[in-house]
Amino acid sequence: MTQIPTWSEYQHLLIRREGEVLVVELIDPKLFDTTTVTQLQDELLLLVDTERPSKAVVDFVRVVHCSTAVINGLLRAKKRVFANGGQLKLCGMTTGIRDAYKTLNLDGTVFQIYNSLEDAVLAF
Repeated sequence: MTQIPTWSEYQHLLIRREGEVLVVELIDPKLFDTTTVTQLQDELLLLVDTERPSKAVVDFVRVVHCSTAVINGLLRAKKRVFANGGQLKLCGMTTGIRDAYKTLNLDGTVFQIYNSLEDAVLAF
């Protein structure tokens, strides 16, 4: 039987609750390294599968630079949250990261992205 990590055992995520909302803060300021991105994706999917949140926000507030490879993990996490009847929102992106999501036509279409955590939580 596989032991499911407790929240404190995640290396790339800081997890907390804001009322009914599961807040997932990305810890790493630079998400370019393939190993780091893969580990982040694995942790995010494990968290979503374990917690099965109905309301979740991924907060980019600490992230300065981000590879587009992170999008794959976010898409997979969103699909799993949605399959369980939940919603996943993003927030706290730098202008550069948000512009990349806009360029890829992901902002407002695939992902609901908010300027702040407070805005994202209130949007539920």
